[in-house]
Amino acid sequence: MRAFRTLVVLLLAASGVAAIAQSGTKAEVALNYTYVHSNAPPGGCGCFSWNGGSAAAAWHFNDRFAVVGDFAGVYSGNLDSSGLSSTLVSYLFGPRYTYRLHQGKLIPYGQVLLGGAHASNGYFPSGATSSSSANAFALTLGGGLDIAVTEHVAIRAGQVEYFYTRFPNGVNQDQNNLRVSAGVVLRFGSR
Repeated sequence: MRAFRTLVVLLLAASGVAAIAQSGTKAEVALNYTYVHSNAPPGGCGCFSWNGGSAAAAWHFNDRFAVVGDFAGVYSGNLDSSGLSSTLVSYLFGPRYTYRLHQGKLIPYGQVLLGGAHASNGYFPSGATSSSSANAFALTLGGGLDIAVTEHVAIRAGQVEYFYTRFPNGVNQDQNNLRVSAGVVLRFGSR
């Protein structure tokens, strides 16, 4: 009799865990190639490109809303023909809204992420001094499209964002950049 009660308790516990997994939140991790288009001198376009990668993790509260953490590192050699090879690292967090199409493989989303960025081996004038590295406020605003391959794997076909930073530049401290990413998304949990 004791073995029967133990078996019933275990079956009920297992079914409860399965129900939570099916109706609960869902997590995902994305690994991306990331491209950033920037301009160095304020008011002009001494434009240059950064290339690198990013990793993002999202925790879905339901089918529509999630919180996202995004970490990226990009590199640019010979910035605007200056001979400087610079690195930019960003760490951003914020909300994501996903529009889930009924029974569709296409998953569009929009997000606003806030945080910071660190640039090294660059030129950052501030008053009468300058530095070769700096920290700054950073913000992205944009969205993307995932294409589901299986229940647990998707292709991030593209993520396009306005990428704003406030590094010292001797004029107005504003940089208006474009950030584009694409990669693979691994999903955990079930809907």
